Amino acid sequence: MVMAAPGCDVIVDEEFRRLVPPLTEEERLGLEENLLRDGCLDPMVVWAEHRVLLDGHNRKEICDRYGVDYTVRELSLPDRDAAADWIDAHQLGRRNLTPAQMSLMRGRRYNRAKGQHGGDRKSAGSSGQNVHLDKTAEAIAKQHGVTERTVRRDGQYAEAVDRLGIQQEAAGGKVTASRQDVVEVARSLGDAPTPEEVEQAKEAVTRPHVALGAGDNEWYTPAGYVDRARRVMGGIDLDPASSPAANEVVRAQRIFTADDDGLARPWAGRVFMNPPYAQPLVQRFAEKLLEHHRAGDVPQAVVLVNNATETRWFQALLGVASAVSFPAGRVRFWHPEKTSAPLQGQAVVYCGEDAAAFTEAFRDLGSVCHVAR
Repeated sequence: MVMAAPGCDVIVDEEFRRLVPPLTEEERLGLEENLLRDGCLDPMVVWAEHRVLLDGHNRKEICDRYGVDYTVRELSLPDRDAAADWIDAHQLGRRNLTPAQMSLMRGRRYNRAKGQHGGDRKSAGSSGQNVHLDKTAEAIAKQHGVTERTVRRDGQYAEAVDRLGIQQEAAGGKVTASRQDVVEVARSLGDAPTPEEVEQAKEAVTRPHVALGAGDNEWYTPAGYVDRARRVMGGIDLDPASSPAANEVVRAQRIFTADDDGLARPWAGRVFMNPPYAQPLVQRFAEKLLEHHRAGDVPQAVVLVNNATETRWFQALLGVASAVSFPAGRVRFWHPEKTSAPLQGQAVVYCGEDAAAFTEAFRDLGSVCHVAR
């Protein structure tokens, strides 16, 4: 090890720096306090051949700012992939990480090995490559205390993170969707997504989760669901959360748009509703439906909502429902200017006396449950 003065020739490579999970503000303040009080006790680790920093990015920034001396330990590595892999392996062994951050780092390690040995199992050109990848997954799994299957899934997650361009968000723990959701959203983009589609997909996996009361309210119902609702009820008199574009598919006799404020108007007849999914609107629309259904104003209603069974508003809907359909796949909502990337499954709730007709209409989409009274 050698002593280095602040601002010496150690190089900070931005690509490598982004591999390191950022500190929280509390962690950064604590590190700064320790360095100013005790000095820099741990050496910076540098890729010897290129003088590039591998470990100690936060410490170096603070030491340079306050003029604190530090030592440097040089590490010889053959190439950039080896240097990046050392960073991920080192971080996995020393930091308090979230499961998603650990998954990302394990996945990057596995994907680098795939790149060096001919791609994944489906594209590998020989049994020898397959065997090597099996051994790579086995080695990484053993090193980090997970299964080989987990390592392969980690690789899919890391690939999805790269495709969506959310490396910083994933490293910083700011991806709110599950790892599997991130993979599915990335796959939904197809082979040649537009920049707008990529940006929408990125926003979908980093925005606050729908269960926390956030979300984009402007998504319209696919025709297949509306057609089934119309078949059950014999027609649709009112869609209280609609727009002219959405009603081209719903074809309700009357609609309320956001400008109309359907929550302030009386509801009557057969209702189809795909309410705003953000809180508190979803709860207010559910409560409005319950009020009019119990009063007899709305004898039948079909409601398409997230399957948020743990929420108060969903349980309230079940209190007046006679049947519920749980589609086997996620509903691909539509919009004339956006691409849907749903992060949660949905439920179709039926309020009315003809549960048998509802079951017949929706049974091909997934399980239909009758609600006991």
